[in-house]
Amino acid sequence: MLSMPKSIRVSLCFLFFTATFGVSFPALGQSIDVIEGAKKEGQLVYYTGMELEQSTIFANEFAKKYPFIKHEIFRASGEKVLTKYLTEARTKTYRADIFQASVIQVSQLKGEGLVQKYVSSENKAYPEGFKDREGYWYAFYLLPYVIGYNTNLIPPNEAPKSYEDLLNPKWKGKIGLEAESYQWFFHLLKIMGKEAGLDFMKRLAKQDLQLRNGTALLLQLVISGEVPISVVLNNNQVEYARRTKGAPADWVRFKGPTITAFNAISIPAKAPHPNTARLFLDFSLSKEGQAILKRFNRVPARPDVTPDPPGLVEGLNLYPARPEELIANYKETAAQFKEIFNVP
Repeated sequence: MLSMPKSIRVSLCFLFFTATFGVSFPALGQSIDVIEGAKKEGQLVYYTGMELEQSTIFANEFAKKYPFIKHEIFRASGEKVLTKYLTEARTKTYRADIFQASVIQVSQLKGEGLVQKYVSSENKAYPEGFKDREGYWYAFYLLPYVIGYNTNLIPPNEAPKSYEDLLNPKWKGKIGLEAESYQWFFHLLKIMGKEAGLDFMKRLAKQDLQLRNGTALLLQLVISGEVPISVVLNNNQVEYARRTKGAPADWVRFKGPTITAFNAISIPAKAPHPNTARLFLDFSLSKEGQAILKRFNRVPARPDVTPDPPGLVEGLNLYPARPEELIANYKETAAQFKEIFNVP
């Protein structure tokens, strides 16, 4: 009698057990070896730039699916998360299993060989532009850049419909801009063409813009009416303020490309718990994981998980603000931006 290979016997026993007893295993896309490896590791260390309350909820949902894994979260601003990780890497102190922050910061780690390639079982659900071509990172949630305005001061039918409309003399002194909008600046030049784009930026600067640090602050200034219009707001933040707080704010739905920044997720090159990291990344990219982001009023990166409300992406031509060229041209981009908009 021929003996059956051990791997096949294990698989058949696994299938018999699940079919007979109705047990549902959480990661059908994962091999038994990865799940068993994660059980042995039993821990996840999650470095994130997402708000602590949100990242805690997200990690707790993961723990419900994989109760044999305990998690630890380090949460700070994206820059501080990056600095901590780089400092640890220099001393060869590797703690992080997941690194999740701005795609620019994640891409910087890739450039230094500090994230590892992992082709997720959810890879095909993500369109080109919103994932690394080699599998080093994936978009986690989206940040569509839009023009926001105060609806008490500007009726919707009079609001600017495009960036070019901002050049109308009637908006002079009434427009706000985030003081480090390098991603928006770089990609709008690509969309318009460098020569035409620089000409637009110089003309926009003559509108006596009010420069502020942070999109959250600019949104509050729009709501208060201190700054009637602001460039480069995140549409989900405007929508949340309008729908849940009754704020007098709305945003412009562009007919052309909507520059879309995004937060990305990756696995560090020296992750101490690699199997757990793979489970977490797959969960984060799955329909189930992406649906959790809707509870935070975020825009899921996965196209088949619609945000709330769906209009945050419906009808928009989302243009992925990929990081590679910006990083390669960062100094030149920042210098041009500061010179044109007179940023100290």
